[in-house]
Amino acid sequence: MISSISSGSSVTMPTSSRSEKVLTEEQQTLISDTLSELDADNLTTADALSIIDTFSEAGIEPGKAMESALSELGFGAKEIGDLANVEGDRPPPPPPPAQSSDEISSMASYLEELLEETLAANDADSVEQLTEEQRFSVYAQVMEKFGIEEGDSLIDTVA
Repeated sequence: MISSISSGSSVTMPTSSRSEKVLTEEQQTLISDTLSELDADNLTTADALSIIDTFSEAGIEPGKAMESALSELGFGAKEIGDLANVEGDRPPPPPPPAQSSDEISSMASYLEELLEETLAANDADSVEQLTEEQRFSVYAQVMEKFGIEEGDSLIDTVA
């Protein structure tokens, strides 16, 4: 009876690249103020970590704009990152919790139940006869019941 469901939502990829991020005047001032207290030729690991933490807290993301601002002040973004051992010192984030087959079965059963109720209430024989709004309502109810945030997938496909 259930042939398909369209959630009415789509996945979009971010359109901005690292080179397109622009620093605000406030961020540029913070970079300048932070680095003015340091000697580019005598940076310590603690200095590099402090720079990274300060920039991160201010929402300054790595990219061409940040690299350019650092360069203008005599600092190298790569050198700061290497000195701070950005990649090696910090452990990777923990994997998301695994989704059990019981949880997936429970979602599928609940989805089927909601669809059957919605089809019966609208004298429809198939999901295709429901409006996009009705299909989205069913989808939203499943997302809410299982505590799935907007933008997340119903089924965790990451192995």
